[in-house]
Order: sequence, then C-alpha cells, then structure tokens
Amino acid sequence: MNTVKRINPKTENPGGKDNAKLPLPRLDPSKWTHAVIRESVSIAKKIGADALLFYMDSTKDILPLAKIKTDIKLIALTKRKECFEKAAELPIHAVLLPDVQLTRSGYLKIGFLSALSKGLLKSGDVIVCVGGLPEQGYMDTIMLIEVSTESQLFSGDVTATFPSEIRSEVFETLLGIVLELANEGREGKPVGSIFVLGDHEKVLSLSSQLVFNPFHGHPEESLNINAPQVKESLKEFSSIDGAFVIREDGVVLAAGRYLNVGYHGEALPQGLGTRHAAAAAITQVTNAVALTISESTGKVTLFKGGKILTEIEKAPPTPAKAIPG
Repeated sequence: MNTVKRINPKTENPGGKDNAKLPLPRLDPSKWTHAVIRESVSIAKKIGADALLFYMDSTKDILPLAKIKTDIKLIALTKRKECFEKAAELPIHAVLLPDVQLTRSGYLKIGFLSALSKGLLKSGDVIVCVGGLPEQGYMDTIMLIEVSTESQLFSGDVTATFPSEIRSEVFETLLGIVLELANEGREGKPVGSIFVLGDHEKVLSLSSQLVFNPFHGHPEESLNINAPQVKESLKEFSSIDGAFVIREDGVVLAAGRYLNVGYHGEALPQGLGTRHAAAAAITQVTNAVALTISESTGKVTLFKGGKILTEIEKAPPTPAKAIPG
C-alpha cells in the first residue's frame, strides 16, 4: 500500500536540488520596515553616503534606528511630536514636519528643505532616503539622491537657497504655516498668497502698501512668527491682496504689500500668473526667499534668485469607500 505524505513547503525540501527554487514565504508588509532599514544601511555603507534620511510616522519605527552602528549622519523626519521627541533622545538629527497631507515626494522635499536650512546637508552630499506613505504604516521605499543634482525634486542648486541670516526655525515655521494654508484654506475657502522672507530692507524699499498694514505699530516681541497668535494672524490676513514681508529673525513687518518689481527672466510654467511672477521678480533683485500659494490648485511654490526652486503639491483626495447597499 502506497502512502502519500503531505509536504509543507515552508519547512521541507522533498526534491533536493531540483526543488531548491521553491519561493520563500512572503514577508508581511507590517514587517517590511526593519528589512528596509537594514538594507538601506548596507547600501549607504557600500556607496559611501553622507547621510541616511528616514521618514517615519510611528515611535516604533525609531527603535531600529537606535541599533544602527555607523558614522553616517542619521536624519529622522516625522509629523508626530512624540516621534520627534523620541528621536531627539538618540544620536539622530530630528526634523518635525508640518502635519499636512502631501504626496510622497512632497514629504521628501520638505525634509530636504528643513535639513538644508539647519545646515545638515550641503552641495554634493549623497543621501540614502527611506520612507513610505503614512497611511500604510510601514516603510517601502529606498531612494539614492545627490543633493545638488536631483532635478526631479529641485531646480538649480538647492543648497544655495538659504541665506545664512535666515534662521532655520523661522523658515520651518513659515513653511509649515504656508502648507497648512494651502491644504486647509481659510474658513473652508482656498487662499492665494505670497510670503517674502529675508532681505527685508530692500524688499520694503521695492514695495508699497496696498491696504492698511495690520502689523504696524506693535512691539516686535509680539510679532514673531513663532508666536501662536502671530501664526493665526498670518492665516487671518492671508486673503487680502498683496504680500507678507517677514524679517530674517521671524518678525512679521507687513501684510498687503504690493511688490513694485517686474519679472525679467525665463518664462514661468504655463498656469502660473501674476502672483508667481511677482514672487519670482522680488527674489530676482533681492536675497529673499518667496513662497506662494496657488488659490486654484493649493500648490506651494518656492522661489529664490528669480527661479522656481521647487513645488510642493497637495496629496490627491482619498477616494470615498462605497457603502454596501
């Protein structure tokens, strides 16, 4: 009597060499993060990377980072304050991102800009970037980038963006406010606006007041962009015509400012109007950085030296799930 033995392919190899190509059991996506981090460190060492940049959305993602043995600079990007605080306890450079919904490349762009403003990255650096979409709950992407040549993320030399006098925390706060406005609008309505940061004396000399300046006559200590009430004021006045002018140290000097300069450069991409042309123009003749919000699309555009440095788009809306009938 012949007997038939049931084979468990996960534990047995009944055919010897001929059966050696049986597929390995598939790793559950919830366990991908550890594998991706391990491989990213290996790649970084092989190519001589200058930094490892991780996007994370959970405190449990930080635990594998604490076990990494390397001299390569570690940079953690997160939207969650508890993750930021946890990472700050380790030999890791932590960057707190604004809590807005963006595309995968949008998170990466913000992380790069914040790291650059802090002096964590420089021209020529090679970065191994690791991340995924927050909604997934795990890391699934490894990307190799040379900072000064990544044209898909930035135009021109991104490392030349930040004048040394602009404080990194001021830029990060402004970028967060702009992205929140772009995503949420004001009272449910989309807004379009210009924010000009830095080289304030020249910017003011090349502009004039369109409306009453709501920031005039107040003590400077109550006008810093990092103060909660000032953040709300920026959002409140974002719908008025004209630009905001912000000093290098974060003091908001004016709103409703008309920029008296014309743009003389390469044609801007189709669909960008007078607001974007004004932002490009003011950065062409000053050492300022300008950020614009498109009222029609919610896209945030960063200008420096009269050129678009990068654009950050909102994440597409999540499709509504069908309700069973």
